[in-house]
Amino acid sequence: MSQYRSRVLETFKKLHKTRKRVFKGDERALQEARKQINGEYRKFQNTTNLRGIEELIEYAEQVEKELRTCVIQAKEIAPGKFQAEITSDTLKIDNVPYKEQCCGGSCGKNCIDLKKECEPI
Repeated sequence: MSQYRSRVLETFKKLHKTRKRVFKGDERALQEARKQINGEYRKFQNTTNLRGIEELIEYAEQVEKELRTCVIQAKEIAPGKFQAEITSDTLKIDNVPYKEQCCGGSCGKNCIDLKKECEPI
């Protein structure tokens, strides 16, 4: 049981460290995230089922990863212009600009696939 206690405390601390890093400079978000983390841990503090504890630890680890890799802070640096705070942990995916290659049927041709050119009817 003590191994679970140390893992629970470890994930609790890790969540709070991640919260401080992700929401740095945003006092409201820091306080709300703190309340949420502490509230969830309090809600399940009397759990004794070992499988349940293991599932809660896994869930906390997933939440920490999601916070660390997917949540970003954006600050307005000029009216309508924002700067995103991207970290080395932030998940980065390819950003492909949208370009529709088919007219959607307005050309009078048979538009089968948006990735292909229109074919004559």
